[in-house]
Amino acid sequence: MRGRLEAYLLRYQLPDFLFLRAALPTGLVVFFLWMIVKTDGSRVDFATSQGQRFTMQIFTTFAPVFINLAAFLGVTRLVTDDRSNGYFRFLFSKPVNIERFYVQQWVMHGVAYIAIAGALTWWLQVYTAPVPVREVMIVMGLYWILLGGIGFALTAATNLDALLLVMVWVMSSVMHALRDAPNSPMWGWLKPVSRLMPPTHKLDIIKAELYAGNPMPMTDFTHVLAYGAIGFVVALVLLRRTSLAR
Repeated sequence: MRGRLEAYLLRYQLPDFLFLRAALPTGLVVFFLWMIVKTDGSRVDFATSQGQRFTMQIFTTFAPVFINLAAFLGVTRLVTDDRSNGYFRFLFSKPVNIERFYVQQWVMHGVAYIAIAGALTWWLQVYTAPVPVREVMIVMGLYWILLGGIGFALTAATNLDALLLVMVWVMSSVMHALRDAPNSPMWGWLKPVSRLMPPTHKLDIIKAELYAGNPMPMTDFTHVLAYGAIGFVVALVLLRRTSLAR
């Protein structure tokens, strides 16, 4: 069993991840970082406070682009593609545990994106000024746990997971913003509903605290972990109890 899963990882899952999922966000960020550092960076002394502010502007611009795009691309259609295209008939033609197969793929995507996020941030630091390398890896991991956990449940449940994931993420962000706004126009009955939505606003809080060099806000951290874990468990239940042939 273990040998078959490792063979799938090296022969199918990892190459598909590198070429079909990691290439786009990594390539975009590398290209634009290189352009900015080569053009504007040549006129900046990164040892000064001005150079450090310039570096942080680059970092705070491109880190969210990579993190959000990576988390979305990494989990959408994780199961759906195999189900829609009939690949599962080939992948599971031998006795391979379906839950373990997709858990392996989910974990590999998350770990790889965390490593890529750290590598890109370190690369920016080498050519500019210090940036929070460890912190961006933590943030990438938390985005993967929350967005990846929800997306994992959706891709196990339906073929419309990409659309639903975007809708859930946008609705959650809007509802949390409206609920916390002064003189909120949100209807009263929607405020309790918004508390059941994914804690996207907690990710923003955690990100701001870590990038500022402050300790991890543990209450928000626990909320994010718990919500992502629920999505992950729901995905496992669906994979075990429902058929891939739809």
